[in-house]
Amino acid sequence: MKNKKWLLLVIIVFPSFFWLILETSTINSRRLPVYGPKTAVKPGDTVFHEVADLFKGVGKEASETRILSKKEFPFYSIVFIDDKFRTDAYRLTGLWEYLTYKKNKIEHIPFFLVVKNAENGESKVYGELQKLASHPNVHFLGLPEKEFDAAVKNHFLDKPYYIDYSFFLLIDENRHVRGYYDARYVSEFKRLAEEYQHLRLKEEKQKMINENEIHTN
Repeated sequence: MKNKKWLLLVIIVFPSFFWLILETSTINSRRLPVYGPKTAVKPGDTVFHEVADLFKGVGKEASETRILSKKEFPFYSIVFIDDKFRTDAYRLTGLWEYLTYKKNKIEHIPFFLVVKNAENGESKVYGELQKLASHPNVHFLGLPEKEFDAAVKNHFLDKPYYIDYSFFLLIDENRHVRGYYDARYVSEFKRLAEEYQHLRLKEEKQKMINENEIHTN
């Protein structure tokens, strides 16, 4: 009987205690910026730019088999790779480093590597980057030239001047751009991993609040 009372106490107290920890933790110590065009609807209410769905119009087979659904990929990171960066290891040094030596630090992050297809429908860079595809959280997508260019433009609207489209982007569940990361540097990839985790923790916190909210009739 005594054990049951302790169990009941834990069930009642733990959600509140966990919420208190989250409230006083680094989750609330900073707010990641939202990039892209912003529209003020009314005082205190702003609509932020949402990145477009890459898979619409690419082709029936592609759109059916590789959809960035919010359910499957609520958060993800994406980079647009250009063949001109071939001699610079496609500016993926940070990704290579983490996948080789610190895979456990980023294996929970879905990465999308987007390349421009050649005229014959195949990407020139697939072969050289094929090793990355052996990691289950790394995905490739080849787009026709026009759609590749349109996707780059859409994802980098109103970007900071120093950002190049070889940077990784962090996308949240509302399809807002929350960060840019120069993957030539391991330190930038560390920041990407930390800020991805930051967003996920905030999401879990909000879910817990919603689930434990007391509704009055």
